[in-house]
Amino acid sequence: MKRLILTLTLLASAAGTASANHMNTAHQLSVRISASFGDAGYFYGSLAPYGEWIELEDGFHVWRPARIRRGWRPYLYGRWTWTDYGWYWVSSEPFGWAVFHYGRWYYDDFYGWVWVPDRVWGPSWVEWRYNNDYLGWAPLPPYASFSFGIGIRFTTRWVAPVHYWNFVRYRHFSSHSVGREVMSVEHSRRLIGTTRSAGRYEVNGDRVINRGVDRNLVERRGKMKVERLEVTETRNHGERIVRDQNRERIEVFRPGRTEFERTPERINARRAERGTSLDLERIERPRREKEKTRGRDDVGQESRSDEGRGRIDNRQEERKKKNDQEGEQINRMPPTDQRRDGFPPRIFERRESNSRDSERPQVKRPSPTERREVLRERPRENRREVSPPQQRQKSEPQRSTQKRESPRGSEQRGGRERRKDG
Repeated sequence: MKRLILTLTLLASAAGTASANHMNTAHQLSVRISASFGDAGYFYGSLAPYGEWIELEDGFHVWRPARIRRGWRPYLYGRWTWTDYGWYWVSSEPFGWAVFHYGRWYYDDFYGWVWVPDRVWGPSWVEWRYNNDYLGWAPLPPYASFSFGIGIRFTTRWVAPVHYWNFVRYRHFSSHSVGREVMSVEHSRRLIGTTRSAGRYEVNGDRVINRGVDRNLVERRGKMKVERLEVTETRNHGERIVRDQNRERIEVFRPGRTEFERTPERINARRAERGTSLDLERIERPRREKEKTRGRDDVGQESRSDEGRGRIDNRQEERKKKNDQEGEQINRMPPTDQRRDGFPPRIFERRESNSRDSERPQVKRPSPTERREVLRERPRENRREVSPPQQRQKSEPQRSTQKRESPRGSEQRGGRERRKDG
């Protein structure tokens, strides 16, 4: 009986341990603590209350908004204003200061709208379309990379789907609640075919300017006056429009470079339970993370290794150049001057000098063709000396000891005898 009770106790403890391990494994699959966060580190604490962070792969994090309305999409709830930075989007959402001025947006079939962080600030990151009655905007995807020397550059072919677009009439473009005036998806599908692309991004020093649709065209088509608003910075996280002395200005929080460096050591991100339609290989990722984690010793070691690699590359280039020059010499030489192995004579002679037979005299034997040419050029009386005697004995029949007289000689002797008789 005691053995039975002991056995049951051991089985129960083993089952409890297995269930605890299973729960820990499930928790690790759902939430992962990562120290490789890239540009997501600074925005992690500010955006965590309004959504969740998802790690699509090791070190690549995206943010997904939570508690949003049905049919929500980026750059929908807020208003457009004209500033020194061009068309500026003032969001009415608490997280708008970050996700609508940094990074890019992408709609995944499983996760929905996700935001890919970036450190370059802009008044708005959208593309534009317009015709005589409507104008629309759509968020730029993560494939749209921006640099101050080039501007916007797409790493792959991209056509924004219809549910990315927000189309309104010109008179509603500057409305404080422009989201209420946006056309339906069915109407937007027809407008994409009747509108043309517009807008460009300019750089003035360290300032990114979104020109978008021409301001004069918006005023003329909408029959309204678009005022210019001043943009000022504030130390409070957020974005708002403040009225001061009958004038409006925009207060926005813009972190500096030093603030970007002060990031948390770890972030809690949910590991993606399935793949995404976002092509992660087509997204340009910053190299700052590697430069930050690499020490001075690593930099020196890498530079030394680069120097050694450079010397090896130089030797390979010199060897390749030398081989190319020798190949050109072979191609220029006539076929009669080449040896059987295909090398030029000077390389072949160098090899013969290193061999044991280099001291032996090189005897050149004439070929059958050369021998025939020599026989033709020599006079006829010297031809018998060229052929060996053995070959002549075989070719000629055996001669008798008596001298043969030619028919002409016998005729001459007979004629002399007849003269004597006469």
